[in-house]
Amino acid sequence: MRYLYFFAFVLMTWACSSKVQNPEIQKLENRQNLLKQTTKLNNLKLDLEKELVKVNDYTIKVEAANDKAAKSAKTAKSLSEDIKANPGDLKLASKMNRASKKAASDAKSASQLNDKLGKSNAKVKSLQKEIAKVESTLAELEKRIDFVPNTKE
Repeated sequence: MRYLYFFAFVLMTWACSSKVQNPEIQKLENRQNLLKQTTKLNNLKLDLEKELVKVNDYTIKVEAANDKAAKSAKTAKSLSEDIKANPGDLKLASKMNRASKKAASDAKSASQLNDKLGKSNAKVKSLQKEIAKVESTLAELEKRIDFVPNTKE
């Protein structure tokens, strides 16, 4: 029974005591936080670089798809003008039909690539904002580490 009272007394004393933190421990915890944030920043920068590579690839693909769609549309338009001159030519009508379907398909694929490029650009902006936020947090943590009083001299 005495042990129970003693144990209860120790627990109450421990629970009511204020947390005493050594400045050196606080400095180490801040450094640990700083390392975590630095790791997060490095990962974000890697993601940003990967996304920038995607943006570059999409830009090249979009230019090619837009050129292809423009050529297909030009071909379809010229065949359409030719069919106006010869309305009864079934072979020319068939060519025009295929060309117009190809032009529509090329335009659709160009549109899809443009959408992907837009999403990728939005992701780049988002990553840049997040990187800026993490960098400001890192600067704040570095200030905290510098201003912790050092009792060992």
